[in-house]
Amino acid sequence: MEAMNMKITESALAVKAIDESPLEKKLWESYKYFGGLCMLYGGAFAFCLYRNPNGITYPVLVLVTIVISFMMLKKVGCMVKKDSRKYLAGMILLGISTAMTQSWFLVFFNSVGILLFFLTVMLHQFCEDGAWSFPVYVKKLIKVCGVTLGHIFYPFTHGFRYLAGVKDGKRKNVAAVSAGILIAGVLLILVFPMLLKSDIIFAGIFDNLFYKIHFGTSFAVGLMILIGFIGSYAFFSALCSGRIDEEEEVKRKYYNPLVGITFSGILAGIYVLYAGIQVLYLFLRVGSRLPEGVTYAEYARQGFFELLFVAFVNFILVLVCKYLFDENRILSGILTVISGCTFVMIASAAYRMMMYVQMYHFTFLRILVLWFLFVLTLIMAGVTVSIYRKRFPLFRYVVAVIGCCYILLSFARPDRIVAEYNIRNMETVSTEDLSYMVYCLSDDAAPALAKLKTDEVEQEGKLILEEYFEEIGDRYENIPLRQWNLSKIQARKAAER
Repeated sequence: MEAMNMKITESALAVKAIDESPLEKKLWESYKYFGGLCMLYGGAFAFCLYRNPNGITYPVLVLVTIVISFMMLKKVGCMVKKDSRKYLAGMILLGISTAMTQSWFLVFFNSVGILLFFLTVMLHQFCEDGAWSFPVYVKKLIKVCGVTLGHIFYPFTHGFRYLAGVKDGKRKNVAAVSAGILIAGVLLILVFPMLLKSDIIFAGIFDNLFYKIHFGTSFAVGLMILIGFIGSYAFFSALCSGRIDEEEEVKRKYYNPLVGITFSGILAGIYVLYAGIQVLYLFLRVGSRLPEGVTYAEYARQGFFELLFVAFVNFILVLVCKYLFDENRILSGILTVISGCTFVMIASAAYRMMMYVQMYHFTFLRILVLWFLFVLTLIMAGVTVSIYRKRFPLFRYVVAVIGCCYILLSFARPDRIVAEYNIRNMETVSTEDLSYMVYCLSDDAAPALAKLKTDEVEQEGKLILEEYFEEIGDRYENIPLRQWNLSKIQARKAAER
């Protein structure tokens, strides 16, 4: 029976050895190194982000992420590629920008941008992505996230396998006891506060011992450490598994290009007519200035979001046609016409929005829309080039365009731009406009609002401003070093003035 059990165990290990990649094997064999780094990262994750989503520790965490990732890459023998630096620079810039703003929109999308940059650079390190098309890149990004979720238990299973492989009995026992203490600590963080709340007599025993400990804080910090540890280890083990790059790109140009020529040709005809109307009646203003009974606001808003939707559909349409149909000069010509008409639609949407801004000034959303139109113009330029250049790196071009433009937007701090523009272009700031700038914009706008003169604000607005700056002064009176943020400092100085 014993011999049979040994054979079964050996067979199971053999199957496991066949399934796992050499890098994955190296990962659990050096668990002491990788597990230690991931636990260190979990501690840094909790220290930097606990109740502090946009403090000075945020860019510190970005640097820690890069350094630990490179240490792990070096350990598995993966050399850092030179063209990875641009993605790393983008991550660092977005991290710095996060510590300079109080806009939660920017804080959230800075984090999304850092995550996308990080996923892209790590895929670039582990995979040969030079020939990947746009759809393949998107598929790989989704796949690496899915494989990471499938590896969330690997930090523990690899740890047990490592302990099982330790030969020295004394070291094995010490490691086992340490692992047991660590697991007990994690479980106690979860269950101990519940036990204290469930029984008064039991809680009384520990009153004097733990009266200075805030179990809610301990639980949250412990959970964040655990998330950082599991997330970092699971992600790296997913990359080392070899499952991300296990299949080659399949060319999906299966369909007769006549299908694409037919439907894209019909659309192109309609688009040319629409674009002509925009050029004649909107840009050149042939005929009357505006249709009778239509105000600037109505005309500017009419069809704006519909135009935006059509422009985005055209972007997808060109990508799909390139991906599904064989190369054909006629189809390429029609797609070029569609791209050209899309540029006219984007220009029309931007022109309408600027008309609206002239009448009703800026809001954060209007700045965001104009930024998006500019980015979409650059992306469509890349798409147009890719119609004729088969090996054009469209995905990397799109990442570069969105990344660079978003970094500029993030550092520009749109809330402050909105307040400065509106104050500069309003003779008297109405209570409604002031309420928007005070209650809807972030504290990035505080320095601009502090420059408002008393004769530029209605009486009710003066009271709103007083309450606003008193509240800012109280909120940012004593800012801990860990939570230092440039926007907070500037808002506090504005309140003091």
